[in-house]
Amino acid sequence: MRYEAPLNPGLVDELMDFWAPIFVEGIDLTREALLGHESPDARITVYTRRIDGELAGACLVASSDTMPSLGGLGEVGTSPAARRTGIATALTQQALDDFRERGGQALFLGTVNPTAARIYHRLGWRKLAGANLMVNVSNGESPEEFFVDYFRAIRGKVVNVRMPSPADRAPMIPLLVSPHDWHALDLNTGMMSTRYAVQDSCLGLYRRYAAMAGDGRGAWFCASTDAGHVVGLSTARLDEDGNGCRVDGFTHRNHQQSWHALIQAAVEWGADRKAAPLYAEVSVEDDEKRALFESAGFTDAVESEPFDLGGRQVGTLRLELR
Repeated sequence: MRYEAPLNPGLVDELMDFWAPIFVEGIDLTREALLGHESPDARITVYTRRIDGELAGACLVASSDTMPSLGGLGEVGTSPAARRTGIATALTQQALDDFRERGGQALFLGTVNPTAARIYHRLGWRKLAGANLMVNVSNGESPEEFFVDYFRAIRGKVVNVRMPSPADRAPMIPLLVSPHDWHALDLNTGMMSTRYAVQDSCLGLYRRYAAMAGDGRGAWFCASTDAGHVVGLSTARLDEDGNGCRVDGFTHRNHQQSWHALIQAAVEWGADRKAAPLYAEVSVEDDEKRALFESAGFTDAVESEPFDLGGRQVGTLRLELR
């Protein structure tokens, strides 16, 4: 069966109970999203199979009508009794076929399961370098070709900075899994470049940003084209004591001219909350990022706490806005 959010509350409860023991680290989409609270920004399609009336398999595709060309496949699971029956393969194929019929061009998924990865590969998915993610490109391009063409096509497009919405869940993925020169993309969310550290998350990338801001002590902003291509992200996060505020952010290299506007949005959010100091922390090896913060008025770099980058500790420099 195929269902479009909003789903019936009883079905949502059944799905949550079904997925919980399979995805012990958390489900990528919230119960509220399945109930339709993200409509009309997000389009969430759920696929199920039953055996003797009992739920035997399920998965979902998250996309948006704003940018139907991109989507994320998630929560592909089967009950213990239904494994090795082909249910997961059939659900995945149906989800892919429907995605393409709606104009889908690239469907992403994340997996750390080698057996599942082999099945996805047979269905056309290909692994991304530096990430436990795969992408199925409808025209048969490799992931590398797709990313080059995707970002080349939007180079020079007008970009605006705004508050994000669930419509950005899939468009965030190409930006965040592309290899960047900077080590630390955003320390408020723990985002590192896939050039230096493995990225495990797919649909969960949106969840991580939303969680950072979900308690009211943080905010995030995106830079996007009018068509919805996300080319940059920034964040602001109040310190535990409620005084200082750390800001951070990055853009795709083709859209670095948007970086200052992104950081300014984060700075203004902190300033509106009377946070002091407003500061940034950058990797000691990210010279370009440090120079950008200094050009935005952040000065007096001093050593700060290191962070983990693919299993090694990297020092940071703290700069405060003057």
